[in-house]
Amino acid sequence: MGEFPFDPEQQLACGHTYGELVEHLAGDSTPEFAEHVAGCPHCRAALDRLAPSWAPVRRAAQVSVEPPNGLLDRVLMTSRRARGVNVGPSIEIPQEGGALRVTPHAALVLARRLIAELLAGFPGVRLLACTGDSQEIRVELQVTYGSDAPELATRLREEVEDGLRGALGPGAPVVWVRIADVSYPGE
Repeated sequence: MGEFPFDPEQQLACGHTYGELVEHLAGDSTPEFAEHVAGCPHCRAALDRLAPSWAPVRRAAQVSVEPPNGLLDRVLMTSRRARGVNVGPSIEIPQEGGALRVTPHAALVLARRLIAELLAGFPGVRLLACTGDSQEIRVELQVTYGSDAPELATRLREEVEDGLRGALGPGAPVVWVRIADVSYPGE
């Protein structure tokens, strides 16, 4: 059975649209519309055409999908950051006359700068993401096929952690480096 063009705004002879029929198939229509559909030959014919295409949608909707580990935390952190709210506790650096408080955002900016400087010495490596707060920094990289990715990730992690400890002291965040993508030479 071939596909037919689908325009949710297309009106049937009775004045209702395909979009309304899709809402009806999804269970989102009003009781009045359901009653109309039951007696309308135009809606019934359109539903007969839509129903075979709708079966895979129903099956897919029944599949439980678990979000990736940490997705909710990353989304909330990004949302808070977009509103200008610091996420997590500040890092306190003891000094004469009190403690210097470094915000989570400042720690992340420092980490991004360190990573940018360090990556200049790693040809074929590209930063994809750097997220985090005052407790941990997560780095995602793209490396060129053939590079020693485990060695590179370990070395970068150690150098970024050393740089952060040098600037922020022992309360510096831990660093996680993940190889998220591999490119072929010349891409």
